Amino acid sequence: MALQALQITAITAMRARDVSRPSAEQQEAADRRPLRDETPRRDLKRPPHPQK
Repeated sequence: MALQALQITAITAMRARDVSRPSAEQQEAADRRPLRDETPRRDLKRPPHPQK
């Protein structure tokens, strides 16, 4: 496997961390949005599965 030879250096790890960090604008938008468990659940009316 080619991935076995992959070595992650400290520089690579720091770059990945910086790239994955959201911008200030993205962070503010996320802070304004309610969390998943704070949003009311939508009860979807689904017909029951027919049993065989």
